[in-house]
Amino acid sequence: MEFVGLAMMVCVAVCLVMRRNRERSGNAPLRSEIEARVCFETTLDRVRKLGTGGLGGTRGVWISVRGPKRLIVGTDAFMVSAPQALREFVFAGRESSIAMTRMPFRLADRDWIVITGQADGSQVQLAITTDNLLDVWQALAGTGAAAG
Repeated sequence: MEFVGLAMMVCVAVCLVMRRNRERSGNAPLRSEIEARVCFETTLDRVRKLGTGGLGGTRGVWISVRGPKRLIVGTDAFMVSAPQALREFVFAGRESSIAMTRMPFRLADRDWIVITGQADGSQVQLAITTDNLLDVWQALAGTGAAAG
């Protein structure tokens, strides 16, 4: 029985690494463009991804992305990366939209920027927040992301 549990954990780890490698290879050209022309870079306090269904009934639920997170903005595209969570979301600015919203956070509401766009071949919604939210908004708008 212990062997089955260990085998399951290894399978999950292999699947996560394979997904990350597939995402990275698909994002390579856009990621290289962003890294070659970095206009703005910052750490993010919180990142949440809107669940789209699947296991655990996550449709419509904001799921926190774990570990340290960074926003890297190039001239025409931007990337939200969370290396410890093995996640990287790469967006083309002109194919994305941004909107400011207030969402509950612990005991009080907090301002967030919601990014909507294509990442990893599917529609993704991310909510990001940090202390310098106005600077982040201006950098994202500078890539051509439509304000919603």
